[in-house]
Amino acid sequence: MATLDIIIILIVGLVGYSFAGVAGFGGGIVLMPTLTVLIGPHAALPIICFGSIFATAARAWINRAHIDWKVNFFFLIGAIPLIIIGTKIFVALDQVTIERMLGVFMLLLLASKKLPFANKFRTPLWGFIPVGSVTAFIAGLVGVPGPFSAMFFINYGLQKMAYIGTFAIAMAILRIPQLAVFAWDGFINLQIIYLSIGLGIISIPAAYVGSKLLGKLPDKYFNIFINLILIAFAVFFLVK
Repeated sequence: MATLDIIIILIVGLVGYSFAGVAGFGGGIVLMPTLTVLIGPHAALPIICFGSIFATAARAWINRAHIDWKVNFFFLIGAIPLIIIGTKIFVALDQVTIERMLGVFMLLLLASKKLPFANKFRTPLWGFIPVGSVTAFIAGLVGVPGPFSAMFFINYGLQKMAYIGTFAIAMAILRIPQLAVFAWDGFINLQIIYLSIGLGIISIPAAYVGSKLLGKLPDKYFNIFINLILIAFAVFFLVK
């Protein structure tokens, strides 16, 4: 891999994980398409998994006093089996199919923000079992669940640090069986490990920066940034 590519990946990781520290998601959304373009999707997702464990663990530690463990318990009941199934499907797909799926998924994320019921319901505790299942399947299949889960956590009543910490620990645990699938199927090599460690190290100060920005950065700026990323890469993957 060229030195310039590595620098680009590390800079994008710093920006993405800093935003994730504010919104609970965004690091993977920014990194996955960037990595897919530079090194291909089958190498990109294992790196996302490694980096996500560092980043989510850091966010969980920073917000540890606010974690709702009951939500995590129900979420992981539904999530762990489906992350394995989704990842097994992912490793069996060819690169072009994955890129097309990423493009469609990003457009669906944009459309989901406009759903009339998105902020008009309350999530029951048991509801995190199906939420975990769908989130995990999406994470396994396209790499990043994105803001899909956010509205369910927030509509349960978790706000700011409680939402960031609770969702972070859930995703950190979820990535462990996903990495096991990649290791079993031979998708992890030294290049992936080295780059993942670099992103992981960057993600720790990025989580701290995000925590300092929490509550200070207007939501509209984060949304504009993410929407531009989604539109640009969705078009790129669909017309490539």
